[in-house]
Amino acid sequence: MNKKITPKSLVLGLLQASNKRAMPVKTLISAGDIFGFTSNTIRVATTRLIREGTIESNERGLYHLSDKNTLFSRFIETWKEGENRRKVWNQNWVCCLVLNKKSKGKPAADRAFEFLGFKEGLPNLWVRPDNLSVDHGFLEALLSHFGKLEQKEVFVAKEFSDKLTAQWMNFLWPVDEIFRKQQAFLIHMEKSAARLEKMPLEHALAESFLVGSEAIHLLISDPLLPDQMMEDVHRVALTQAMVEYDELGKQIWSKRFDEIQIDQSPAHLQLVPGLPVKLGGG
Repeated sequence: MNKKITPKSLVLGLLQASNKRAMPVKTLISAGDIFGFTSNTIRVATTRLIREGTIESNERGLYHLSDKNTLFSRFIETWKEGENRRKVWNQNWVCCLVLNKKSKGKPAADRAFEFLGFKEGLPNLWVRPDNLSVDHGFLEALLSHFGKLEQKEVFVAKEFSDKLTAQWMNFLWPVDEIFRKQQAFLIHMEKSAARLEKMPLEHALAESFLVGSEAIHLLISDPLLPDQMMEDVHRVALTQAMVEYDELGKQIWSKRFDEIQIDQSPAHLQLVPGLPVKLGGG
């Protein structure tokens, strides 16, 4: 079993796929069995998610996602927007100055910066090109909530020296590595899509979840650098392939769980390894 799949992420993936419609616990348990999770493990996961306020139970044994502001869910959903997640870069930089030195090196802060495409350009100053379509308030909210960064200043800056910006552009982001991973995984996903319909249903369910999850992970962890720093050819191809793979995964999961309405592949909300499971933005 893939270590990235947890009972919590599986439950959340299924509930997101059902577009917040209530789902019986027996369906969650049946899905858990595909990944080797016991019924008790799934029940414990749902209990913890209820306690966190991430999901709710409207009747005995029926569960759905809560109506809380789901920052992380919104962040995951952006992969479908493709290149619309970017805007033309005007050479400005979004900066986050960490005021509390105790935050430096903390896993939560480091992961949040990483997934939002920030790199440490100067001591305690994290930077990224100001070319994202989302507003700066959304970035700041994500850094605060998931990075647990309260003592910080987020601002836009320019007029750094040419030497410094050249160093940032050329050395901060592992562009070649990102490019190779996307290229390799695109081939992997195309091969998976070709064989899914030929596989036993239980195997196809598991593979579509795992492969779809990894594809979304790659797409949302891409720093979305401007064209001046990184070509978008493999990201564009991977996004389109994932749109098609997501539809294929939805069809496969609907075959197995015809008692519920699946709007998208359950892999759609597979959580990013290392980031909090809790979705609430409050």
